[in-house]
Amino acid sequence: MTPKVLNLEYDHNWSMKNTTRPFHIPVDRRRFFRSMAIASAGFTLSGYLAEALTLTPQATQGPYYPLASNIPLDKDNDLVRLNDSLTLASGLITHVSGRVLDSGGNPIRGALVELWHADNGGNYIYSTNSAKNPSADRNFAGFGQYLTGKGGGYRFRTIKAGLYTGRTRHFHFGITLPGRSRFTTQLFWAGESGNASDMVLSSIADATQRASVTKAYTAVAGASPVEVETTWDIVMGQTPIDPTYPGAGLLLAGAVVPGPQSGTQRFRITLPAYAGYTYEIYANPTHADLGWQALPFSLSQMGAIDRNKQTASADGPLVLYVDQKATKGFYSISFRVPGANTGTP
Repeated sequence: MTPKVLNLEYDHNWSMKNTTRPFHIPVDRRRFFRSMAIASAGFTLSGYLAEALTLTPQATQGPYYPLASNIPLDKDNDLVRLNDSLTLASGLITHVSGRVLDSGGNPIRGALVELWHADNGGNYIYSTNSAKNPSADRNFAGFGQYLTGKGGGYRFRTIKAGLYTGRTRHFHFGITLPGRSRFTTQLFWAGESGNASDMVLSSIADATQRASVTKAYTAVAGASPVEVETTWDIVMGQTPIDPTYPGAGLLLAGAVVPGPQSGTQRFRITLPAYAGYTYEIYANPTHADLGWQALPFSLSQMGAIDRNKQTASADGPLVLYVDQKATKGFYSISFRVPGANTGTP
């Protein structure tokens, strides 16, 4: 999964000037994630001009932040395709990218960016009665997350948010800086007829802040069928508190062990855990902190792969088993300190 280096150049509007458009040709899941890594590298290129900084306004989280049981294990920044399904979510494919910055314009590393919104028919995946709202598009993830790298960049591929009674078109975002609690806001579509009467958008009293979360979406050059994109820098008024890990770095090799079916194998990862810390596994250590895909794992060698995070109940070794081989022969382990937002699920 090591990405090939393409000659990609970004202008102020994040348009790819190179004729190679990895997002906009029919791609399988693996190629999509490779293109994510390449695109993420562009966030640190010189020449990217930051917009005039306006603090991103806070907006209600709303009632539809999904429960752990609502979200597939395929938890990443592509809400359009689940696993390696050939069927995409219904709706206009929409790319949202940008950076998470502090009030001084400095990129923030390790920010957890979460995105959730209604599908093309106006349904959220949120449900208290089933694994997923049965009315929601079964091919739509409904929720995604991204862990920023040193350039502060994030990127999502999703669909145009659907409409439902009482609200204008909008995306929900949750941003958790290291050591902080979740900050929620919403992103809107310029030109929507419902914007003027929307209670959430209207509640943002400052006109500049209101404009900063109302974005135009432009057609992606060369995409067929049509796709749209926008760029949005999230400017935080919080200062991250960079947590340190008692056991220093967490780059670990995986030991090959037999899998649950004949002829299969798994990789056993043993990490020094601390009570209350929550752990995720990434197979690509080079780009793990540009985290688009936390690997699902099992707590036993022969058990079901049924989770993508684990909170340690006590100090001591924590043994996890994954099916996916590490790109470089070792895995990067992400941790969240006790009490921090650990994302969903």
